[in-house]
Amino acid sequence: MILNAKSALEVLNECLKTGADYSEIYYQDAMGRTYTRKYKKNQGVDITRTRGIGIRIIKDDEVVYGYTPYITKAAMVSLARKLAEAFQGDRKKTVNKLVKKQYPVRSPIEKPFSLLNESKIFRYLLRGEKAAYSYSEEIEQVTTGLCETQEHVEIYNSDSIMTQDDRIRTRLVCNVVSKRGESLKSSYKHKGLSKGLELLDETDFEKMCLNAAKISIALQSAIDGPSGEFPVVLGAGSGGVLFHEACGHPLEGCAISNKTSPFADKMSTKIASDIVNAYDDGTIENGWGTLSVDDEGNQTTKNQLIKDGVLVSYMLDKYTAKRMGNGYKPTGSARRESYLFPPTTRMTNTYIANGISKKEDIIKSVKFGIYCEDFTGGQVNPNTDQFVFTSDTAYLIEDGKITKMIKPTTFVGYGYEILKRITMIADDGRREPGFCSSDSGSIEVETGQPTILVSKILVGGQGGQL
Repeated sequence: MILNAKSALEVLNECLKTGADYSEIYYQDAMGRTYTRKYKKNQGVDITRTRGIGIRIIKDDEVVYGYTPYITKAAMVSLARKLAEAFQGDRKKTVNKLVKKQYPVRSPIEKPFSLLNESKIFRYLLRGEKAAYSYSEEIEQVTTGLCETQEHVEIYNSDSIMTQDDRIRTRLVCNVVSKRGESLKSSYKHKGLSKGLELLDETDFEKMCLNAAKISIALQSAIDGPSGEFPVVLGAGSGGVLFHEACGHPLEGCAISNKTSPFADKMSTKIASDIVNAYDDGTIENGWGTLSVDDEGNQTTKNQLIKDGVLVSYMLDKYTAKRMGNGYKPTGSARRESYLFPPTTRMTNTYIANGISKKEDIIKSVKFGIYCEDFTGGQVNPNTDQFVFTSDTAYLIEDGKITKMIKPTTFVGYGYEILKRITMIADDGRREPGFCSSDSGSIEVETGQPTILVSKILVGGQGGQL
């Protein structure tokens, strides 16, 4: 470990001298590389590095946080002393030792980036680019890229714990733009996991880029979608974004402990349809949001949030669990973008579990509705649980069949209502990588679900009542 136990103890105890209950040191060293092809040319490699120390002190319900890029004992002691001055009182606690905790490696790496060959990477990206351009003369622009990050973190805290984690993630991306007259349409596809270069071997990148090209061209002929309340089938994988935003965020400790979530004080009550089982699981092997240890030094967990429609758990960090009281404990959910941010409760790999229906039976059950294959983005108000989402890959369902593609469509509703309107869940669960922004910055998360039928969602298309 970068810091020695003796220096860490001195800093932790300096934090506690004015009566704080808890102190913590977070060390991060992260390197990122992005390889990009655009305008049919290699755009080079962008390299970033983030390295520094963050210190957090908690006293009762108050928290102070500071950071420094200087990795020296003097800089850390100075920062600790300044932060401790935010409180007044006498020392209540002294840390006498640190015990090193080692947790299972959740994301084994087969091909480390030390084996990377830059020219091979660009040839790989070129093959995907060519596949996209080959689909149609209307393909105007193709951007392909590989993003890889290598991160080492260490956590030392006044619970006498010191631990560390090494996190390696790789992501392939493709964005295709088509042009028909003055009309420009784009489609974005990506794949990411906590893996090394083996992800390239496991991914049919040419197929991924070709699929993006097909959707971009199809959007040129898409019709206006209907407006009103309709049955909506959410496709496997990226449809989980809706659950992540509209239901996952309101189940995070920051919203629950502040009692601003509609799910506050709802433990052990029915909040969803009987067939809904939902998890936040930071232990999935090689998952995009997987960690061996969270950013407070706690082991990540497979945390079932909803069981047969009943709320059975929240996502909590040390601070929010303390605020909740009543025996609540951290769930390994403390996360942050970097040492520049204090940690807070965040999701890891969040998904709705498989059901017993088949996708084709779900589609056949809908007389008229919408099939939503992918979301481009959205937002949720965690205080009200109201969401607004846009899908750029959606189709009409007519007489039990997927028919015409519709233009980007907006979906509006409340998460707590949608959970109760889920009437069928398929057995084709899939997870997709993404990024989530909140108080502790932008972090890697997975969202997932099988194909799901929601009996009705308010749809804001341009075609009126079709």
